Amino acid sequence: MDSTPVASISLRRSKRRKGRPRASEARSDDIEKGERRPRKRIKAATSSRRTTEQSLFEFIKGNRKLIPNAVKAWVERYENNSKSATVELLTTLFESCGAKYQLDEASLDEISVDDVVLALVGLAKNGKVDDMCTSNSKEHKNFKENLSSFWNNLVIECQNGPLFDQILFVKCMDYVVALSCAPPRVYRVVGSIVAHQLVISFITVAKALAGQSKTTERQLIAEKKKRHDGPRLESLSGRLSATRGKIAAAEEMMCDIYSRLFKVRYRDIYEAIRQMNIKALGVCIVSYSSLFLQDECLNYLGWMLNDKVASVRKTSIHALQNLYEVDDIVPSLRNFTGKFCDRMVQLADDCNVHVAVSAIGLLKQLLRLKLLGEDKVIPLYKLLIDKSPLIRRAIGKLACEHLIALKFASSQSGSKGEDDEGVRDVGKPEM
Repeated sequence: MDSTPVASISLRRSKRRKGRPRASEARSDDIEKGERRPRKRIKAATSSRRTTEQSLFEFIKGNRKLIPNAVKAWVERYENNSKSATVELLTTLFESCGAKYQLDEASLDEISVDDVVLALVGLAKNGKVDDMCTSNSKEHKNFKENLSSFWNNLVIECQNGPLFDQILFVKCMDYVVALSCAPPRVYRVVGSIVAHQLVISFITVAKALAGQSKTTERQLIAEKKKRHDGPRLESLSGRLSATRGKIAAAEEMMCDIYSRLFKVRYRDIYEAIRQMNIKALGVCIVSYSSLFLQDECLNYLGWMLNDKVASVRKTSIHALQNLYEVDDIVPSLRNFTGKFCDRMVQLADDCNVHVAVSAIGLLKQLLRLKLLGEDKVIPLYKLLIDKSPLIRRAIGKLACEHLIALKFASSQSGSKGEDDEGVRDVGKPEM
């Protein structure tokens, strides 16, 4: 009876010896033989080779995850040969428009931007342009997002170098703005996408620099309190000055694109461009209010409430909703609200149901912020019997918000009246 389990145990042991060796044992054997497999090196080498072999445009059309490495490799090429890399970047911009046009490296500084754009317009007239931005094909489904990602990565990667050399991005912006004004729609779409992304990326860089500036300023103040000059004080002062100079340069590039593109493209004949323009402007006002929160910029959002296309009106409403959600911005919106409040109320009865629902949501925000008068709210109650259930539901929420506000106001005034009466009773002389 005792022999059977011993035999089975020995059998199991013998089977284990015959099987595949354990991973740890295999690794130790490889180390002893000096045969460790360099998998990571192979992957890195493959990735590096792919980055140098493929053009930038192929990365934009391909996998978005590979774009950051492609941009880093391009920046290295720019540092080695700026003219060649600039030609490569501008060629990528033209390819993004669907046009094949090769700039001459030797004449890069002499050639006119207008001449290049005219040549590109000629290609479009001859039907030699592939529209990838408005295409519904599966191949180009993520093209616009990848294009924005590429230019965002480019700005972030260049923030410690070419971004502020007053050469590369000045030239790129000239071509981008020129393309945004060209007759072919695809050129205007690509120019607008790139320009909007550049401004948003400039804002990201400027905000990061502002944080660095505050830190350096605190360090400088602390160093001055020590009451002695030295190399550290001089270094901090120079660093602060350089950082502020970069912030000013970034803001100058933002203003340049705003004045040359935003103020023009909001009237574009193609509604998608108007929509992109308003959406980007709203993001800029929220993200960098110190520069963009002014009546001139806000007026564009108000004017687009009158756009003939419903999707543009809705985009403008959503941009305003994002503004009214920021507490620090609301006090600066009072004049704007007074100017465009009537139009906002009218949009609650818009012919497009989705626009009307969005407008009612905006009015509810104004009511909560006490920026909507009683005379504006009462007429909206007629929409409680609207034929659209979406509008009835939205206006019901607004009415509920209004009644709660009235009840709270009456309770506040009632309690205040009781307090006043109590004060008067205490003050009465006894008979």
